[in-house]
Amino acid sequence: MALSTGSGAILAVAYDAGGLEFFDMEGDRLGEPTRFHLKDIADGRASSIQSTQLTIFPGVTIEGGLKAYVFGEGLVAPAQIDLPIPEQRAVEGLCSGEAGSQGLMRIAYWTISNNRLLRTGVIGQSGDELTWEEEDATEAGFPITSCVFAYDTLVASPRSAASASLTRGDNAALLSIEEGGPLQISTDLGMTTSSITVRDGITVTAPDVPTAVTANGSLPAGGYPGGVVVIAGETSEGTHQVVFVDPSAITLKD
Repeated sequence: MALSTGSGAILAVAYDAGGLEFFDMEGDRLGEPTRFHLKDIADGRASSIQSTQLTIFPGVTIEGGLKAYVFGEGLVAPAQIDLPIPEQRAVEGLCSGEAGSQGLMRIAYWTISNNRLLRTGVIGQSGDELTWEEEDATEAGFPITSCVFAYDTLVASPRSAASASLTRGDNAALLSIEEGGPLQISTDLGMTTSSITVRDGITVTAPDVPTAVTANGSLPAGGYPGGVVVIAGETSEGTHQVVFVDPSAITLKD
């Protein structure tokens, strides 16, 4: 799963069995479902391309290709386009972060053949085309299972199956999931973590063992004053759900 920033907010959900869908913050589907088969997707950004407002999510196909998934004006379903990253090896995973004035988004990724090396760069725009400027290659010292841009720092993990940054002003936290475990939180770049118990809502049951997480501490969409955390997982045997969680206790604390 991944969330977009910029004007409005979109939730992208990719399924293990194949398929990609976009939703708004009310949980309503945007456009038609697609059959794209992804093994990873990172947070997206809104931008104007060819004078059209679009939201772009970077992702990795099941074959290890780097693609972007786009939705916006004039599209009836998310579209897939190539990312301008000249990587010949099959990619295993990626994460994205803010690029500020340098471009559209910052991306870090690692490959199947070298899962200890993170390559980073910036996706930008030149006219109506996307561009890529490689920045660095960082040796992690361990096999990478997930990465996240948190507090302007790139954090790689050898244990977490999924990670997300929850930041609002001076309040910042790193959320993570280890396979078979609960949602965890850290406020020191993953050095120490503690488990979070997500309470069920009146009509919503939260998964005890989530499989995916994404978050945004300053959501542009209405109805989430403290941002939002989104987790997905099995809530009962054979029933999988995406659940929106209010993180105000973390993001709006004094």
